[in-house]
Amino acid sequence: MNTSADPSRYPKDTRARAHSITYAIRKEEHRLRMRHAWLQYQSQAGLVFLLASLAALALIASLYARGHLAGWLALPLMALPLSVIHELEHDLIHHLYFRHQPWLQNLLLGVTWVCKLGMNPWTQRELHLHHHKVSGQREDVEERMLGLGTRSLFLRLVLATSPLGSTLLLLGIRKDAPGFPPRQILAGLLPTRLFADLLLLLALAYGLTGSMHPGGPLPAWGWPWVSGAVTLWVLPNLLRQACLTLISSYSHYYEDIPQGDVFFQNQILHHPLVWPLNLFTFNFGKTHIIHHFVANQPFYLRQMVASVAFEELKKQGARINDFSVISRANRWGNPRYSILNS
Repeated sequence: MNTSADPSRYPKDTRARAHSITYAIRKEEHRLRMRHAWLQYQSQAGLVFLLASLAALALIASLYARGHLAGWLALPLMALPLSVIHELEHDLIHHLYFRHQPWLQNLLLGVTWVCKLGMNPWTQRELHLHHHKVSGQREDVEERMLGLGTRSLFLRLVLATSPLGSTLLLLGIRKDAPGFPPRQILAGLLPTRLFADLLLLLALAYGLTGSMHPGGPLPAWGWPWVSGAVTLWVLPNLLRQACLTLISSYSHYYEDIPQGDVFFQNQILHHPLVWPLNLFTFNFGKTHIIHHFVANQPFYLRQMVASVAFEELKKQGARINDFSVISRANRWGNPRYSILNS
């Protein structure tokens, strides 16, 4: 914790508060597992959610290809099942499905990687598990790549609209986290992102020219495929990732918090102003704080315990809709205002 900060700004007995929150979450989880037998089949449930998400993607793509769905509507609709696939990838990163069948776990990670066009999930696993160890500290590479602690709103928007923008931060992060050299992160990020950005640039070039030139980079029959891939694959992921980057970076606190004290690591963002961000991130702003208290809980169960968890979090003094975190660049500090509502 920043020792120059006013001690009166920080809640007392946070370890006891954190214990009460964790206990409430675990107790509700136990109640739900006793009530719903299907919750005992965790790996199988994860696989069903993945197959259902893939089926939803295929259905939306089919409707678009047949001319029954406009591109402006297909794009956000595709982002919704992709947000579920992101949650499934996150659960796989925590080994919550098929822990004892690594070949199947790796296969599913590969499927999520193709769907999301994001960072190599095995590199992401290293960054994310490290994030849980040092959340809010200078060594928190994963969140700092999303803009944690960054004061420039312009840079935050760059990071949200282009994951490759995080490369601008890697040299500064390297000195604080030498265990994650930039080349390792770039190797996990660049292949898929360069591919996605190439498709986007090709589609943009076609849109600006309005015609398919015989001497262009693709034959005439290739352009519809590029347009479809951008509409159904690249742009939905861009929308999902932008929402996730913004809601995640502003849900976490940074630098002036005690290391290892989970009470200070997150806030709850569920105000109507951030509803669009939560829509395309599977309610991340309201429920991600639960994950920091109980990390080995699948995403669907986290949603099921959310109402009970929220009441206990509110009772124990967790931050809720602290929008001044933006001006404080994620420092815990003393919020000028916080909208508290259920």
